[in-house]
Amino acid sequence: MVLGLVLGTVALIAWVMSYSIGQLVHDKLSLIRAADAAVLSAAMMQARAFNAHAYLNRAQLAHQVAMAHLVTLASHERFRATQAKQATIQNPPAFLIGMFFGPAYAAAYLSARMGGVDDSLALSRLELSFRKHDALIHDVIDRVRRQLIRDLPHTRNHIFERVLIQNVGASGSAMRGSTLRQLGLSYQVVQDDLIGRVQYLSHQTPVWQSALSNVMKPYGFLHSRNHTKRNQWAINIRCPHKRHELRRRGQTSLSAGGVYESSDSLSFHAIRSNKAIGCYQREYPMGWAIVSAKRTQMAELDTHQNSPMNFSRQSFWKWVRDQSNPGWDIFNGSDNQLAKHWASTSRVRWMTKKVAGYADIASRPDVRIPFGVTIHQSAQSLGTLNAQSKVKVEGRFNFALLDKNDSIRAHSAAESYFERPGSRSDRQHEIPSLFHPYWHARLINASAVAKHPMTTQPFIDKTLRSSHEIDSIQ
Repeated sequence: MVLGLVLGTVALIAWVMSYSIGQLVHDKLSLIRAADAAVLSAAMMQARAFNAHAYLNRAQLAHQVAMAHLVTLASHERFRATQAKQATIQNPPAFLIGMFFGPAYAAAYLSARMGGVDDSLALSRLELSFRKHDALIHDVIDRVRRQLIRDLPHTRNHIFERVLIQNVGASGSAMRGSTLRQLGLSYQVVQDDLIGRVQYLSHQTPVWQSALSNVMKPYGFLHSRNHTKRNQWAINIRCPHKRHELRRRGQTSLSAGGVYESSDSLSFHAIRSNKAIGCYQREYPMGWAIVSAKRTQMAELDTHQNSPMNFSRQSFWKWVRDQSNPGWDIFNGSDNQLAKHWASTSRVRWMTKKVAGYADIASRPDVRIPFGVTIHQSAQSLGTLNAQSKVKVEGRFNFALLDKNDSIRAHSAAESYFERPGSRSDRQHEIPSLFHPYWHARLINASAVAKHPMTTQPFIDKTLRSSHEIDSIQ
């Protein structure tokens, strides 16, 4: 009888100890799994936000390229309208162009008349499309970008907490709760490299200007439009080396200050001579246009207002001689100066909003953005046979593994990292940035993170912080 009681007592003690140890191990492993899931979700949220920034930057570049096309189209339309006007009044005559440079050039000159001399309808529609692109950049892309930068830390922390709460006890534990406090949870951030990594930068930086230049290169429509055609025979015995020229000039530019401008001109430069200055080039503009889009519509100081549209009452070369423009050369020049003067007096001006900036990763020697935490769960919320636990045994069979003030802990860390899925065609190393959506997330060794705690801010006990508090990236 005594032996049976002793054996029963020993068995009961063993069962109590086994149950308590099993519950403790189960809750510890459950906390570790939940911690891994939570930090990986947080790192994945960071990576997705970085990829979203990459798509926003790319979308903005695409819209700016479209706006450059629209400005160039408007310049072409104004150029066509002025050319149609000159062809209609035959100044210069189309047969003269055909005789010196071939029938194809004369036919192209005359074809401008098919669209008429009025360009107001086409320009108004192009301007409307331009403004839609401009508004989308500022009202959608830039607004989303700024909000994403501002809310990213708070959103990441919110996702971390929700995943942690949903995963604690999800592997068979009886613990239930919808808040950290109900589950006895608190955590400390031991590594957070997100602070200060995403920055809102000016569009005038070399990085953005280089990216914009690169995305515009494939579009030949935006390239320089410079061509010169010379007639094949001598014109004047005084200067047998000179020839009549047909000069086509045009270019599209987007300055660092955000000014879109496109200019086009076509002039017939006829060789003339007199005893006073010898041989020179008499310019006959055939088409001209300048379209600019900037934030303000204030007219610039125009030095071309006195350019005459008709030289029947004065000598062309004398008028040029009296001009103060140092770039005008009627002897060996290569530009269409008179056409540019006329284009400037009828410049088409569009208005834009303030040029939006962009987001990018701050310069750092590494490309990893780790997020590490230490999570605590109080002993009172566990299923062990502690005196303060949910399943408690009073009296001499209270074999407490943890004191009521103790807790179990889990260390976990994950990182967002940049990795191109394949090699570049030029075999160069891909620099991490927010221009390519190549950001991923993975778990990392938590002990390595713990050895290098964050220095950007102190430990944060999330049970003491209000739920509406939002961190911002400066």
